[in-house]
Amino acid sequence: MSDAEILLSAIRLGLGGLCAFAAILLCAKQRSAAVVCLVAFVLASYAREVYKILLSLGIAENVGAALFGVPLLTLAFEALPSIFLLLALIFFIAKKR
Repeated sequence: MSDAEILLSAIRLGLGGLCAFAAILLCAKQRSAAVVCLVAFVLASYAREVYKILLSLGIAENVGAALFGVPLLTLAFEALPSIFLLLALIFFIAKKR
């Protein structure tokens, strides 16, 4: 990894950690389905960033089953944040009606 990649990874991990901490505090204050899905989105996004960094450092490897050539773990880390965000938005919209 170059110095620029290391700096960007550190910034992503630092800000992602702060976002995860704030999301957990929000979940402690409000317990609605929308907030829980929003917290899950933040945590899944942070886990995706950690996984990408582990892959780039060679600490983790893409082994196991694949779907159309894409490893299932990578597919899960890419799809779950969007699914949780979509659910959170649906719950927020449904709550306003």
